[in-house]
Amino acid sequence: MSDFSYLSAPRTTPYNYRTVVDVFNETSTSYPEKEILIYRGIDGTRNALTYHQLKNEATKLARYLVSKGIKKGDKIALFGPNTLEWVIAELAIIMAGGVVVHVTLSITDVKDLWEIFSSADCKAFLIDPGKGEKYLDMIFQLIALFRRRRPSRDYKDINSNDPTLVFLRKSEHLTSYEDLPGVLQMREMEVEFPTLYPEDEIMIFTTSGSTGKPKMVSHTHFDVNNVELGPERPKALTLAGKMYNDRPFAWGAGSPILAVCRGETRVFCDSSIVTEKSSTMKIWEVIREEKCTTALLMPSFLADLISQKENYKESFKLQAIITTGQPIENYHTQVIDTYARFLIFGYGSTESSMISMLPPIKSAGTIKAGDVGTPIPGTEVKVIGENLNVLKKGETGEICIRSRYLFNGYYQNEDLNKEAFLPGKWFRSGDVGHITKDDHIIIEGRTKDVISRGTQRIMPCTIEDVILQMNGIKLAIVVGVPDKRLYEEVCVCYVTEPGFDLSPSDLKQFCKDNFVMYESTGGLAEAPTYFLRFCKIPLLEMGKINKRKVKADAIQRLRTQGLI
Repeated sequence: MSDFSYLSAPRTTPYNYRTVVDVFNETSTSYPEKEILIYRGIDGTRNALTYHQLKNEATKLARYLVSKGIKKGDKIALFGPNTLEWVIAELAIIMAGGVVVHVTLSITDVKDLWEIFSSADCKAFLIDPGKGEKYLDMIFQLIALFRRRRPSRDYKDINSNDPTLVFLRKSEHLTSYEDLPGVLQMREMEVEFPTLYPEDEIMIFTTSGSTGKPKMVSHTHFDVNNVELGPERPKALTLAGKMYNDRPFAWGAGSPILAVCRGETRVFCDSSIVTEKSSTMKIWEVIREEKCTTALLMPSFLADLISQKENYKESFKLQAIITTGQPIENYHTQVIDTYARFLIFGYGSTESSMISMLPPIKSAGTIKAGDVGTPIPGTEVKVIGENLNVLKKGETGEICIRSRYLFNGYYQNEDLNKEAFLPGKWFRSGDVGHITKDDHIIIEGRTKDVISRGTQRIMPCTIEDVILQMNGIKLAIVVGVPDKRLYEEVCVCYVTEPGFDLSPSDLKQFCKDNFVMYESTGGLAEAPTYFLRFCKIPLLEMGKINKRKVKADAIQRLRTQGLI
């Protein structure tokens, strides 16, 4: 067996060399009356679409787009919350030969929205104006930008000379434009759909932006159709089951197209309520009422479920909870037996889809920090050093990925693509970690998170793992802060469990007791220098820790105190 940090998992099934439209047509023909999409409101609202309804309505909208001049390869921006209409729109764009440019709800500045629209050279925009007037200000400003006028909500001189705009629900403020309900009432249009091929581009995602400005990630029919389900989720199980998925549709892990093509009913709520702790058990009630078999849930949602564990008396439990997007700890495994029979953790990214998975976790407290399992079939992983050469197992470096369903590259960003790809089409993930002797991938952090203290490179996770062992610590985030002498110093930002009053001095003493070399020549030990208590850690829209904000807040507080 090689000592190199390299892993390869052979694919056990043939590649699916078809388009998304071909797969959808086959599945919808086989199960026309099956409810494939179910929207649930926490107020009891329930709306659903069968395959027959979805196909009929998506086809009508696709015909309309073609009649308006949309051609194969045209980029079409799609913006809005999780709704049935959103899925109709996405499928219609793909049927028409267009490329869906996903615009996340975290984009709330019209200038950012316009930048995405113009950078992708979008030919149309499909927008959900939201309930009430939630997005109207931004929409009117966007329309004004289309017409090169000063943004103003009072600007009423709007007409169809603008780039094609279709709104996914009716609004009394937007009557000059077509909306989806109106399109569905139109007489059937005779148009010719373009011929599609598996290598054709169909989606552009924007990255989550947790470490910097979002990038535009392109995927093809082939990429989408060949994402592995994992050994615990064979096709027969997905066809028979229901999955609740709390991710926004505009995210890679939230895209409903995979479920629609594979026949797995998708149950969803408005993604904006997911991060509200008060909604946790209401959402769980939706999951129970719909008799879901699996659920894709954020680690923060798992923590909220665990906090209600003592009060949960129902016998209902999921077959599996799947979580991904950020590392999990043994604490999260407490959902096992109470809320699910087992827990599945996957490691992936917008660029590469799923990369690796842990074997199903069937008992609480049985995972190693940072362990993301082994590669899924069809994926290769290696770890490289600063000289870009492959390291030996156990040595820490940057994790690189290669697979047939890896993304094609960042859209219209050749400079970034040159940095991101190595010879042989290896993608540099930006994650730092190592491969163990038993061939598991251990994630230690991000290359951008590495703290440079003097000549030493410190991984925040190595310190966080120690801090989290302290009784009463709920969350610990380690960041680098400026230092005139050493370039960066180590700062711990922490949140305590309810009922615990731990001061920075308490943590400093704990570190003295638990780091082997708290004081060392030149001050180059790993032990932290600064400790800041937070009431709560800032999060991004879907529960990921906002590391940039944590770092900025820490620097500001330390400067205010005159420490840096």
